[in-house]
Amino acid sequence: MEDLYIYINSIITLSEQGWSALKKVLNLRQVKKGEYLLHAGEISDALFYIEKGYCRAYYDYDGKTINTNFYFETEFATNIRSMKSGAGSEYFIRAEEEMRVIVFNKDKLYELFSRSVEVDTMGRRLMEEILARQEQQAHIFKLDSALERYKYMSGIQPQILERVPLIHIASYLGISLQTLTEIHNTQK
Repeated sequence: MEDLYIYINSIITLSEQGWSALKKVLNLRQVKKGEYLLHAGEISDALFYIEKGYCRAYYDYDGKTINTNFYFETEFATNIRSMKSGAGSEYFIRAEEEMRVIVFNKDKLYELFSRSVEVDTMGRRLMEEILARQEQQAHIFKLDSALERYKYMSGIQPQILERVPLIHIASYLGISLQTLTEIHNTQK
């Protein structure tokens, strides 16, 4: 949990009392490759901090897989909209490697928020960080070229090129495998 503590303290300085209270509502979970953290249609009831491994978020649209994100070590994975609204998720989140995650259970976390202004502030700042990244990604994927999307992806998540199959990356970037291969070869 030390990486999580460092991450949180990079966003907000949490007192020892606040950290101690937060640790009590967190659970460590081992996730097998291929296991789902969230199914489409399921209501998201947790936020997952990734200590080890990675997962991907994807839609299954008319039998076609459309990848929308990859989450690696020291990142959070969830469906914020589902978590906040109580509506079913539109997409899946699946482990692509063996994973170790720290689970922030929604109900336990919200209960702690009601008791601790400090932890509530931390929670809002974490959500702001997650949403800011998603907003930046949405903007880039709407307006930028395939090459610019590739550069953005490899800049913020360089491990993606080493750990994720090219077919998943192509889907994520919204380009063909052939176009991805051409871009990848010119960027070496």
